Amino acid sequence: MKSIAELKKIVIDRIESRKEEIIALGNTLLHMPELGYCEVKTAAKVKEELEKLGLVCRTGLAVTGIRADIACGNGEGPHIALMGELDALPVPSHPFADKTTGAAHACGHHAQLTQMLAAADALVPVVKELSGSLSFIAVPAEEFQALDYCRKLMAEEKIRYCGGKPEFIRLGVLDDIDMVLLIHAGHDTFTPESYNGFCMKEIIFEGKAAHGGLRPWAGKNAAAMARQALNMIDAQRDTFDDKDSVRIHGIISDGGNAVNVVPAKAVLELQIRAKTPEAVANACKVVDRCVKAAAMAFCGNVTIHNLSGYMPYKSSENLNKLHGDNLMELSGKVLGNFGHRGSSTDMGDVSMLLPALHAYSGGFAGSPHGADFIVEDPVLAYVEGAKLLAMDVVVLLGEGAEKGREIAAETPVMNKETYLEYKEKMSSKEEFKYDQA
Repeated sequence: MKSIAELKKIVIDRIESRKEEIIALGNTLLHMPELGYCEVKTAAKVKEELEKLGLVCRTGLAVTGIRADIACGNGEGPHIALMGELDALPVPSHPFADKTTGAAHACGHHAQLTQMLAAADALVPVVKELSGSLSFIAVPAEEFQALDYCRKLMAEEKIRYCGGKPEFIRLGVLDDIDMVLLIHAGHDTFTPESYNGFCMKEIIFEGKAAHGGLRPWAGKNAAAMARQALNMIDAQRDTFDDKDSVRIHGIISDGGNAVNVVPAKAVLELQIRAKTPEAVANACKVVDRCVKAAAMAFCGNVTIHNLSGYMPYKSSENLNKLHGDNLMELSGKVLGNFGHRGSSTDMGDVSMLLPALHAYSGGFAGSPHGADFIVEDPVLAYVEGAKLLAMDVVVLLGEGAEKGREIAAETPVMNKETYLEYKEKMSSKEEFKYDQA
């Protein structure tokens, strides 16, 4: 049986020898951006690359997702998934945006896929030396975009959640996985301790139309309801505990159709974020109180559509340390600790159930989700991340998978049943009628 040090050298040398091919693959994926649950070409390319390694792919998971498995040859051990995200963002001004859809890899998910595929190529030849099993998983729809399209898929019962990883959990795609590793595109090598989770709300106020000049008193102004709801929400902000990192933000997507008509309908779209599932739920209750109070004040009606978003992300200290040790060995760099981030990712959903790594690689310049977010150093963006993923797997599953067993035994925040109960609780429609008051 080869030692961990020997296996690391083998996978690093393999990836280094394929450097130009890996960069070319990254460039290919960069130029086929697709939006969430529409990633047909990207999924086909991932499947093609995995099949080159002799792996059999399960396709069509949560519409476009892919999973390929391989058993290791040195006895039992944990089941580790290397993961990449398939989707791009609608950023039409990005230099590599799709001219038809406006989709662009302004978040660098193509780099994740490249790293995962390059790591798979390096690991498959050495699996006989490892204990346990491996899966290579490409997941759709991390960006929580195109909500109208998501609602259409929901109505067709093709999905239940807008995020690909929550869908994978619901469908049982991750039921046999013990931990998940993912490296995200970024400016530098670091890992966050946590992310906010969130819930989306579509809030529809209903009033009564009337002539704005002749008889405004005969109407019920739905736009005024929306304004007052936002005012009350703003007034609540200092009631949230700082440790919960609550963020509430959104838009008025419909405020009326004509300036001389009292608006009979107004629509708010809000995103409620916080650091724990309990804090998200509590902030949602506060928002709902404000919304109902605004409708009541004008004798109007309000409908609240809740769309379950993502769970907060909780990092695994042991996985972060293992990854940081490999980064130091590979490049002499220290893995940065970003602390808490106010943004969100559906890796949060995975981290509620399993030990998860959501580290960042360097090699990118510009602002994430912006038109200037591009690959600056392709070796850092594609190649070095692949080496780190492969090294992480070797440490976890090499020499009898002792380290992997230790981390796989970490106590989860939730079990699947509790997780799904929470998700369903945060996916609801409520109507409140005050027009008879």
